[in-house]
Amino acid sequence: MAGIIESSPAHQNFSRYDIRVIIKFSVILGKDASCIHKDQMTVLGENAPSIQTVRKWVKAVSEGRDDMEDEPRPGRPLTACGDANISKVLVLLSDDRRKTCEEISTETSMYRTSMFRVLTNKLNNNKKFSKWTDFDEPRPEKVRRKQGALKVMHMIFQYMNGEILRWPVPIGTTINAQYYKRVLQDKLRPAIRKKRPGLLESGILFHHDNAPVHTAGAVTDVLAGYKWELLEIPRYSPDLAPCDFHLFPKMKEHLRGQRFETEEDIIQATKVAIKNLDKCSYVTAFKDWLQRIEKCANNGGCYVE
Repeated sequence: MAGIIESSPAHQNFSRYDIRVIIKFSVILGKDASCIHKDQMTVLGENAPSIQTVRKWVKAVSEGRDDMEDEPRPGRPLTACGDANISKVLVLLSDDRRKTCEEISTETSMYRTSMFRVLTNKLNNNKKFSKWTDFDEPRPEKVRRKQGALKVMHMIFQYMNGEILRWPVPIGTTINAQYYKRVLQDKLRPAIRKKRPGLLESGILFHHDNAPVHTAGAVTDVLAGYKWELLEIPRYSPDLAPCDFHLFPKMKEHLRGQRFETEEDIIQATKVAIKNLDKCSYVTAFKDWLQRIEKCANNGGCYVE
């Protein structure tokens, strides 16, 4: 009488060798691979070998194989992935998770392939963000880098006897023609009227470089309205700009090596640096400037330095 054999723990305690012997016995009885696999699924359930494994051993038995034991395998035994080596790798990663495969392999005396198998298969790690992490570890949040250096732009206007105006531009301000025009109207002209009122009556020879902000129509119209004569020099001529060859180098000497925490610290330090400049140095710088301009004109507009 036919019946159904239910899978139970007792029926599931078969070694791989036991299963192969059963396959050999079934082949001798004349059963094919599909039938043998069906029988084993009935008895062993999810512990049964795959149909591919059953077919492989059915073929081996049919071709005359008698020994059901595993044949010796070439190469290094898998003991390299044992608990001892796993512990070694864990100790190294606990010290530094950024170690390279070569470093871990050298320090554990393991072959690179065995070491990598321990990392990926045994420890479930992979290399992300230049360090070994769990596969399910989330990507770290990107840290926003703080601004490396605090900067404050200054507009500085000077004449032969010193500073006329030092205007610190607020951080985040866009320097365009309209802004520069307002500085000329609202800051520079009142500063001249306060410090050197006679200049407005006697006439001003005004110089700034050829930056687009300075040559814009809105700016040239203001200068023309004030009847300030514009001193033009060749483009890209730092040797003909008193700020470049005199004022800025002197300020750098005073400010060099200092660190500033706030915008106000920079503004105050700049004020002190300019205040400490020798008044005679302005006279010397302007005389030098006139000589440079004359030499440039005699050289057909070529650089002086």
